Amino acid sequence: MPLAPQEAIQQDLFADVKAAHHKPRDPEDPLRWIYFGTSTWAYPGWKGIVYSKKHKSTSEYLKEYMEYPLFRTAGADFTFYRPPDAKLLKSWKSFLPGNFKFVFKVWDELTVDRFQRVDQQHSPLRKENQSNPHFLNNEIFEGIFLDPFIEAGFKDHVGAFIFEFRSSTARDPKKFLKSLETFLPTLPREWSYAVEVREPKLLETDYPSLLRSAEVSHVYNHWDRMPSLSEQMEKMPITGNAVVSRILTPLKMPYAVAKKKFAPYDQLRPENVMPQMRTDAVSLALQAIKSRLPGYVLVNNRSEGCAPLTIKALDEMLQSAVVEMGE
Repeated sequence: MPLAPQEAIQQDLFADVKAAHHKPRDPEDPLRWIYFGTSTWAYPGWKGIVYSKKHKSTSEYLKEYMEYPLFRTAGADFTFYRPPDAKLLKSWKSFLPGNFKFVFKVWDELTVDRFQRVDQQHSPLRKENQSNPHFLNNEIFEGIFLDPFIEAGFKDHVGAFIFEFRSSTARDPKKFLKSLETFLPTLPREWSYAVEVREPKLLETDYPSLLRSAEVSHVYNHWDRMPSLSEQMEKMPITGNAVVSRILTPLKMPYAVAKKKFAPYDQLRPENVMPQMRTDAVSLALQAIKSRLPGYVLVNNRSEGCAPLTIKALDEMLQSAVVEMGE
């Protein structure tokens, strides 16, 4: 039986990509600064695009994810819901390329200031409307969250840790920023950190100068209620030792709507392409290159429908822009 048009396109893309191999980056190659990857990776819908078959575990998916030449990083969201397991991290080290970097979310036990009903899914001890006694607790960060990375000797594979804060956490910007100002300087300096906020009004406060003082990066996020990436670039200079962008959803589209619209994430329709987002994402990558800082570009399936195909387009745009820039 002949393949459907979309399946044929996918198989052609898969063959093209698999024909390439990971090559060491030329020390003079400006693209060495840029790390493309996806927000998590175990998606059966990527069969024929990234994967040769449906795998049985996240680790098996990760092994084949490594073979996709455009991927030099991955966003690890599972650590948002629980601290990592050192044994798992050690097992990953056995097959990870030496230059591969993860961007890990920090456990939400540290980033939620007041629990909501949804937080009870992960722990019955979290009572709705109860203040979180562990909010931005340095001892828990180092002793419970960070320790498995140290035990596993995983530091070389950590690009950055993201502290993601929901919009309600910043309902009182002054109080929130005071908490950040107290917490960020206590973090061990040998790791890289980034802060992701979901409240636009924070960009009009002392938030940029606070991050700059702590040498912590702002996450430029393309998400529902946040300003565009270009607007964030205008308000937020580079503040840390990495340039982190997360392409999450179309602007003004709630996550639940995007999730339903784009599943099973196996195609990218022309009507879902976001030209301005792509232009802005490439501009951020160019800023990283010019600043000689690692630039992590993490793309979610819910942005345009299929993260690997969005990354392929971004990579092509970036290569052209670098040539025009004369780098």
